[in-house]
Amino acid sequence: MKVWVVGRGGLLGGGVEIESKSFGEIFVPTENFIWSDSTKLRQQFSDSCRQFSRTVGLQPWTIMWCAGKGTLSSSNEQMDIETLEFKEFLNTVSKDFDEDALKRGSIFFASTAGGVYARSENPPFTENTTPQPDSAYGSAKLRQEGMLLDFSESYGTLVVIGRISNLYGANQDFSKNQGLISTICDSILRRQPINLFVPLETSRNYIHLSDAAKIIVNTMRLVSGQGTTNSKYLKLIVADENLTVGNILSVAKSVLRIKPLVTVSTKSKHNEQPRVISFRSVILTSADSFSKIQFNVGIKCVMQVLRSDFMRNGWRTTSSRN
Repeated sequence: MKVWVVGRGGLLGGGVEIESKSFGEIFVPTENFIWSDSTKLRQQFSDSCRQFSRTVGLQPWTIMWCAGKGTLSSSNEQMDIETLEFKEFLNTVSKDFDEDALKRGSIFFASTAGGVYARSENPPFTENTTPQPDSAYGSAKLRQEGMLLDFSESYGTLVVIGRISNLYGANQDFSKNQGLISTICDSILRRQPINLFVPLETSRNYIHLSDAAKIIVNTMRLVSGQGTTNSKYLKLIVADENLTVGNILSVAKSVLRIKPLVTVSTKSKHNEQPRVISFRSVILTSADSFSKIQFNVGIKCVMQVLRSDFMRNGWRTTSSRN
């Protein structure tokens, strides 16, 4: 099995690539993608897909799409660019692989659970819940999912859509203005307060990077070995339990031995969000059957890496997507 992780420089992609080493042989393009230059990016897509197809030969292959700079606050214009990038990538794959090779392959697409189920009813939400996004981000992810399903329909490629809850880990991209756990740790290091725009009772699902990566790779391993006629799968990649903002602050104080400095503000657009968004996966549940990282351990790991980076550089570093 040949495995290519697109977005290997980001939080999710880096974790998935590490976990994928137990699944197959990792392919790394000769160039890092320049996401800020659309013309250059199209050429890099073409060159890298051609390299990958030649490396694959007659073997089975998997592409893990873990790229994307979008967040819940992204505009329609920003998400349109991201959607176009994904469309162009799929078009390139369809051109560089012949008909038989396309049927030997599989593609994983990292989508969003919180974004697509933001206004859905009757939590906990499962793979059978009807999506109801309320942002450009969630709507765009649904469009991208649809493009991948169409790709599978056209070429027979096995595809897996992974709807991921709130991901956290040591290499969070601060430039995306997200990542509550990393932001709390960073504020403690800098001894600066953080301003929260949601009530402390707000409850969300937070999954550690390594757990998410393991579920993703376990899922791809399962569907690749099933030998069924089903070529399209949807999988929720979520933690077993929710945490409130208050829970997180309490654990941070206990584990890190410093009380985070917090102010709570009110903003109408944030207060309109549901207090609780919870999930439960009911599909391919054996992919979730392993001992997951406890939150107190996860936040301590995040703090250790950030502290090391802070001592070395004195400023935040951000991830890329490559």
